[in-house]
Amino acid sequence: MKNNKLIITILAVIVFLFPACDDILDKTPVDRYSEPLLWSDIELADAYLLNTYRYLWHGYRTNASQNLFADEVHFIHSYETELYLRSYITADNLGIFTHGSRLSHTNWSLFQNIQRINIFLDRIDEVTQAYPEMVRPSIEERVAHMKGQAIFIRAWCYAQMARLWGGLPIMREPWEIGDDYLAIERASFEETINSIVEDIDAAFPLLKYDVETESGRVTKGTALALKSRILLFAASDLTADGNAASNLVGYENPNRTALWSAARDAAKAVIDLGEYELADFGPNEFDGGFLKNVLSRNYHAFFKQRTLNNPEIIWGKMFVADVGDRHWYNRLQGRNGNLAYASNTPTQFLVDNFQMADGTDFFDHFYVDEDGYYRNKGTTHYRHESPYLNREPRFYGSIMHDSTIWAPRFPDLAERDPVGIYDRRTRIKTQGDTEVSRLYGIDTRNGPVQAWNASYSGYITIKGMDETHDRNTRNENVYIWFRYAEILLNYAEACLELGDEETASEYINMIRNRAGLPDFTGDIEKAYRHERLIELNFEDHRWHDMRRWRILLTHLTDVKGMDIQEIEDLANGTIKTTWRLIHVQDRDPSEKIYWLPIQRDEMNRAPQLVQNPYYD
Repeated sequence: MKNNKLIITILAVIVFLFPACDDILDKTPVDRYSEPLLWSDIELADAYLLNTYRYLWHGYRTNASQNLFADEVHFIHSYETELYLRSYITADNLGIFTHGSRLSHTNWSLFQNIQRINIFLDRIDEVTQAYPEMVRPSIEERVAHMKGQAIFIRAWCYAQMARLWGGLPIMREPWEIGDDYLAIERASFEETINSIVEDIDAAFPLLKYDVETESGRVTKGTALALKSRILLFAASDLTADGNAASNLVGYENPNRTALWSAARDAAKAVIDLGEYELADFGPNEFDGGFLKNVLSRNYHAFFKQRTLNNPEIIWGKMFVADVGDRHWYNRLQGRNGNLAYASNTPTQFLVDNFQMADGTDFFDHFYVDEDGYYRNKGTTHYRHESPYLNREPRFYGSIMHDSTIWAPRFPDLAERDPVGIYDRRTRIKTQGDTEVSRLYGIDTRNGPVQAWNASYSGYITIKGMDETHDRNTRNENVYIWFRYAEILLNYAEACLELGDEETASEYINMIRNRAGLPDFTGDIEKAYRHERLIELNFEDHRWHDMRRWRILLTHLTDVKGMDIQEIEDLANGTIKTTWRLIHVQDRDPSEKIYWLPIQRDEMNRAPQLVQNPYYD
């Protein structure tokens, strides 16, 4: 019997992965390759490895984004996320986190992929022996590279789960039906992190540099980027402030200096590779064109590119419209007025956090009065009443707000909106105090087209969307797992925590200056956290940042949005527009939702496992 076997969501997977075993009719399968053939052919073994890439989660699925649980996004079908957001989640009902859900590729189901990887690593050396000695050196080199990829993918799967559950069962060998699963136990959080780092360090020398690697496969830079991300998480307050509820969800006796130093060094290792650089988004110049600003257009274009060739991209997933894995991000996130679903919509919190074009805070110029109306203070150089003018470039590259010019309408609405303007305002005509007519915006929840799919908050996510695609065309833009901007921010945070404010400031300003903004002023921690929120918005970082900084309870507040009314008084020929804060969704976070529970079915299969705090 082998050591370190799994808890058993995965017995069915074993049957699938060993289809030829104990066949009562002893027939050769006609719909799959036999095991002996699989492990005697380098191409078939590589195809097996590539299949494990398919199970690595990406955020372009309907509700697979982890943004849904943060303060930056409201999910239109809130009933799917409400169990978590209102602290109703239990081991018996994980809601959207349940195994087999749309988030399954980022949850406990990743143990299935770990099983695939362990089988691969257990059998791959057989491939070399199947070839004549004269060609074995080239086969051995390729096998070594494949091993590096497999070991990294195992580390990736564990890192994804460790950030949600903490300590995990550590599986390094394939498990089989008949193994003693009752012997398995969860490793501590510290042991789990050490195991992830051990795998990354083992994979690194076997992997290749970007220029030597087929696009989309993991590289040396990918391995170092994952190490940076997981060590930053491990060093943060959630797991390392000395107050963890158990050693399953944090360190027992953390050495913060050592942990932050490891996180700093991991980020610096990526920087020192010299393979990556920040993309140049051009000047912060308003020119009246698409998205109003040169830098805004280039920032937006960065996330709709179809290859991974940009030097800022460390690792990502590519898509082709009619082959393999595909996504419909435009349909999922687009406006209802073009028959799309507006699934994950920005919150007013996020919108208000984008600064002005000169780098000053939005609320230096605006305030919200006692009735919820946004008012310009009239005391600064930004005096226009609209809260959407003169904002920093990333705002226009990320957020579709009222009056954003986007894709053309369908023919039946073209007469009303020939340009394709995102229309969220309600137009009211009055004759003095008497309302004469009311026309709702096309993209509102009272509009003429699929109103039930309209954004509640008044905004649409356009970062990652492609205005050249309509709802009936599959997107082909890449999903980015790691980019250089994250690494620079990781490095800045670790330096800041170690007291090196000079270096931290340099790297924070590097990101700001690239976005056309001046150096930050004021409190450095506030500036850093602001920059991370804005630069990485909608990239599945914010929820983990809120958790690891232990700000979930103070920041996961009720969702707010914006209602806009344009009132034309026919009696005197005046037009007045108002922007008013509205309530969108109740949220009620509690301490327990910093971590997820292990599903009850899993606990029943392996009762020796210890459940996470607050879920007994």
